Amino acid sequence: GTNVKVSFAKDMTTAANDFEKAQKQLVKAISKKDQAKSSAALEELATALLAYRTAGKLLGPDGGGDIPSVDEIRRSACRVQGRTFEQKIKDRDTRVKST
Repeated sequence: GTNVKVSFAKDMTTAANDFEKAQKQLVKAISKKDQAKSSAALEELATALLAYRTAGKLLGPDGGGDIPSVDEIRRSACRVQGRTFEQKIKDRDTRVKST
């Protein structure tokens, strides 16, 4: 075989490990029906997934453009939980404008 060092492999491995840890936390939170911890675990999953995709250059039409974005994952999670992601953003924008 060839011995080629790939600079992004370490970052991808770290992100994959972070994703696995967050996935285990999500399973625990769901079993305890803890919405706050579930939401936090989903955020960690999204962050790890974005780091993995960025390190591996898996963003954009040439590299996995059909993979859902982090915002799409968050919107899906909000829909499942009966919340609306867009409304939270609109509320935040309104608060920011009023200050």
